[in-house]
Amino acid sequence: MKLLFSATPAFGHILPLVPLMQAAVSDGHAVGLLSSAEFRAAVGEELPPEVEFLDAGVMPAVFSEEAGRRTGADVFHPTPSTIGEIFGGARVDLAVEESIYQATDWAPDLMVAEPFDAVGPLVAARLGVGWHMAGIGPALPSVITDEVERVASTRYERLRLRPVAASSYIDPCPRQLQDPEWSPAVQVRAVRPQAHRRPKDVALDLSGFGEPGKPTVLVTLGTIFSDPETLAAAVAAVADTGVNVIATLGSSLRHSTASQATPADSANVRYVPFVPLDQLLERVDLVVGAGGVGTVVGTLAHGLPMVLWPQGADQPINAARAAASGASVTVDSAEGISPAVADVLRNGTYRDRAQEIATGIAKLPLAATVISEITHP
Repeated sequence: MKLLFSATPAFGHILPLVPLMQAAVSDGHAVGLLSSAEFRAAVGEELPPEVEFLDAGVMPAVFSEEAGRRTGADVFHPTPSTIGEIFGGARVDLAVEESIYQATDWAPDLMVAEPFDAVGPLVAARLGVGWHMAGIGPALPSVITDEVERVASTRYERLRLRPVAASSYIDPCPRQLQDPEWSPAVQVRAVRPQAHRRPKDVALDLSGFGEPGKPTVLVTLGTIFSDPETLAAAVAAVADTGVNVIATLGSSLRHSTASQATPADSANVRYVPFVPLDQLLERVDLVVGAGGVGTVVGTLAHGLPMVLWPQGADQPINAARAAASGASVTVDSAEGISPAVADVLRNGTYRDRAQEIATGIAKLPLAATVISEITHP
C-alpha cells in the first residue's frame, strides 16, 4: 500500500509523525511526505531514508505573513479566526495546486494528515481516497478546528469538492494531557508517543561540561519562538539556580538565525545545535521549554518534570494541560523561571507525577499496531 503523509512544514508538526512513517516502512508500505520543498533539506535527516518527499507549498513564515496581510492581525498572538486563515486559508491557497499535482502523480492508497494540515484532507477528497488524522499532541479546541474547517470549506467549494471526514483520529496524547471535555466525532486510536530520535545519533560533545553532583536542566524553546533574546533570558534564569544547563539553539519566525553568533559557553552552560530530543533527555533532570507539543509529550514519555514559558501558538494550551497533570509549572516571564526551577527540583512530587504518566505512556499501543490497523481494516 502507498501511504501519503501531509503536514505543515515545521519540525513540531512532522517529527511526531515519524514513528508512524517508520512503522509503515517497516511493514513494507511505500511512504511519502507532502510538504514544502524549502523544508526538505532541514527535515530530511530526521525521516526514514525510504520516505519519498513530495514538494508542495511554502514555509510558515510565508503563509503566516500572507494571513497577516489578509486579516491585519498579529499572527504571533493569533485569535481562532486568525489561526483559521493561517492554516485553512493562506496555507491551502499557496499549496493546493502543487499538492494535488504531486499527489495525483504519486497515487496514494491512503493519506494521513496532522490536525493543523488542511491540505491533506482536501487532496484526499480530490483523489477519492480515505484519510486518517494523526494528532501531534492534545486535541485542538473545537473553536480552532471549527475556524480552520470553516475557512477551508470555501476552498472545497471552489474545486467543487465535498469535505470527507477522517476515518479515525490517531491520538499520541497521554490522557493526563488531553482535554477532559474533548468529544471526538470519529474513532480514536491511541498510539504510544516518543521523543524524536534519528536512526543514527548526532555527535554530541559535552566533555568538560558541568559540575558533578548538580542537576542538569535542558532549555529548549523549539523551532518557531526561539528568539535569541528569549533564549538568553531563559538560560540566564536557569543558570542563576546553580544547576548545569544544556541549551538548544532553535530557530524563529521573527528572526533569522543564519547570521547570529553562537552564544558563549561557560563552565556550567553548554549551547548545542539541533539534536533530537530523545538524545538530550537521557542526560537531564528537568526541561525548561516553551510548551511545544513535541517537547511536552516527549519529556513526559521520559518521566521528566517541566517548567514551561509559553510564547505563542498552541503553547499556552499545552502548558496549561501539563500543569494540570501535576508534572509541570507554567510561568509568564523569565523572572518566574528561577523560582519555578528551584521548586520543581526541590519538590519530588513533580517528578513522581511525570513518572506516573510515563508508565501509562509505555502501555499504549506501538505505532506498528496502529499502522497495521489502518492498512488492514
